[in-house]
Amino acid sequence: MSRRNDSSRTGRSPTGPSLWHGRGDGAPGDPAASSAASDGWVRHGTALPGWTDLEPSQNRRRHASGDAFLEDVSTLRFSLFILAVAGMFTLYVGHVHATTDLYNQLQQARTENQRLHLKHNRLQGEFGRRVGPSVIYERARALGLQESVTYGPPITVESPPTE
Repeated sequence: MSRRNDSSRTGRSPTGPSLWHGRGDGAPGDPAASSAASDGWVRHGTALPGWTDLEPSQNRRRHASGDAFLEDVSTLRFSLFILAVAGMFTLYVGHVHATTDLYNQLQQARTENQRLHLKHNRLQGEFGRRVGPSVIYERARALGLQESVTYGPPITVESPPTE
């Protein structure tokens, strides 16, 4: 039999007996010992280091400073800020839609104004054709009136005498 099979039958690890029972990282398994570990507990034996062992001690607990803005802001203030930003965004989108609608109405009014100006010019031309001199002369002839070249005696203006 191989050596590996022998060690698995006997229940012994090939590296030797473990010093602590629990997670296998060398840290104690019970909460009381865990608090002792955070108070300067030192790892013994051949266990691998944990994340807290690898991290420098000055990084373990950060104190509130000017760098951590979100840590200084309360949840209520942050939520009010988010609601205010959402409200401002909603107002902006509403303003954009209202401006777009107003612009569309302006374009429709301009189109209607141009259509009405063209219609006015067409009707004014039609009215001018109906009451123009050529139409009046034709109607006068239809009524039996005659066109004459003489309109009356010419008017002469005499210049005042100079003294």
